[in-house]
Amino acid sequence: MRPGMAQMSSVDSLAARLLSATLMFDRASLLALEALAAESDRRVLRRGEVLVREGDPSDRFFVVLSGRFTVHKGDGIGSVAEIAQGELVGEIGFFAGLPRTATVLAARDSIVLEISRNHFEKAAEALPNLREAVTTSLARRFATQSPILSRQKPAKIRTLAIIAAGGSRISPVFIGHLQQELGALTRAQFVSRHDVHAKFAGRPIDDQPVLNWLNELEAQAEFVVYVADEEPNEWTRVCIRQADTVLLVANASSSPRLNTSEELALSVHPPSTGRLVLIHDNRSAAVSGTSAWLDERPHVGQHHHVALEDASDIQRLVRFISCKARGFVAAGGGSLGSAHLGVYKAFVEAGARFDYLGGTSSGAAMMAGFARGLDAEQIDRGTHNVFVKSRAFRRPTLPRFALLDHKAFDRALREEYGDVLIEDLWLPFFALSTNLSSRQPHVHLRGKLWQAVRASGSLPGVLPPFFTADGDMLVDGAIMNNLPLEQMRELKTGPNVIVSFGSSGPQKYHVDYDRIPGRSELAVALLNPFGRARLPQVPSMLQV
Repeated sequence: MRPGMAQMSSVDSLAARLLSATLMFDRASLLALEALAAESDRRVLRRGEVLVREGDPSDRFFVVLSGRFTVHKGDGIGSVAEIAQGELVGEIGFFAGLPRTATVLAARDSIVLEISRNHFEKAAEALPNLREAVTTSLARRFATQSPILSRQKPAKIRTLAIIAAGGSRISPVFIGHLQQELGALTRAQFVSRHDVHAKFAGRPIDDQPVLNWLNELEAQAEFVVYVADEEPNEWTRVCIRQADTVLLVANASSSPRLNTSEELALSVHPPSTGRLVLIHDNRSAAVSGTSAWLDERPHVGQHHHVALEDASDIQRLVRFISCKARGFVAAGGGSLGSAHLGVYKAFVEAGARFDYLGGTSSGAAMMAGFARGLDAEQIDRGTHNVFVKSRAFRRPTLPRFALLDHKAFDRALREEYGDVLIEDLWLPFFALSTNLSSRQPHVHLRGKLWQAVRASGSLPGVLPPFFTADGDMLVDGAIMNNLPLEQMRELKTGPNVIVSFGSSGPQKYHVDYDRIPGRSELAVALLNPFGRARLPQVPSMLQV
């Protein structure tokens, strides 16, 4: 404990501001909160250290000054919630007198203000209004907000480490563009080893005053970007420890081999939260070779292609980093699928820019064209070539595997999409199909683009299923999910435009089942020019 409530520091002021921003303490005066902070202790935790353990007494609570924590319930390995700067830990149990309901671990190096019962009582004695303010706020919180374990959204990312990937160096041009675009969106602070040496000449990088300064930067700025060195030195290690997540940045033409700094970063941070950024000088040539980079980093969360000549690529990356990436989700719709072209074109002409495209069946086919960089007119011509000019849907076959000969359709798709791989697209894209082998939706994020479109639109009975090299049998994604919004939300955080041309409610068919004709009755009705009109209005196999 630090004696003397009069000994205020910048850290106490920071802690007071963070406390006042919470529902628990928003009725307390800043003076009272500064006194509480001065009376309390600061605690430093390294990644993996336990802050509180489930079942232990709630004899103190904490406010996160810097860092990030994960919440774990029972014996579960995965986390059920995340806690970031400015949030409280253990306050409900503290004031309610209940044991800890979960275990909280430091996800990275973190600093908390530790407020024991003795600390709180001393501050409350000096400032009687503090207890009443907290009680009022606590009651209001219970009435308006769910407990922490009910939260589903991850904590906001506030610190990022840029790590050189593969065999390349970090491009200073890329750093300059990123600094400009991120600074236009939020109050961002970029920190390199040179910045530290300029302020703390002669001090070791991992010296406590240096770490305290870095933590204060995080508290003052909305976003802190740590630019690591190319080699895995002490500064690179500090960057990795201080960051909420990592950005693996490389020149796309360099060696894709995983380097030592990356190995360190991916051992500290869950690979699924990391991003791989492949830098290109321009868009003059088609992207290739992305699969080699992903094979070396099979669990990395997402990858991005960035052309340094195009500011829109950097802007898109910034939206992903700041959890504001915009998605366009296109539902299947059969012959209505082409209508997606007009909707998308209207948004673009109005100034909208999308960062992730995805769809099911015909919606996937349309979005695949936009992800390739084509405009609506080019996609419309391609659609005409595939479905009309090729006559692919006018080639019936013996109904052993399907009604139509799939060879013509596959050939038309190959001609339209070529050998383009999903991972080589400039714009992130996914297609959704139904995996009958696993009885689960199947999200196509890698592989040949034409195959993803083919699988997503494999109408059962009309076309044979698509079979993967792993033995999975894939059919039309609309069977399980015609509007893959859930999949888009799993891939990125941010707003989405959702386009569907189907009915939003259940469809009812008022058909006399006994009037559905058998084989011979149907043949007679179809051969009779006047017989068709007398057939019951039953959806055809294609409509179903």
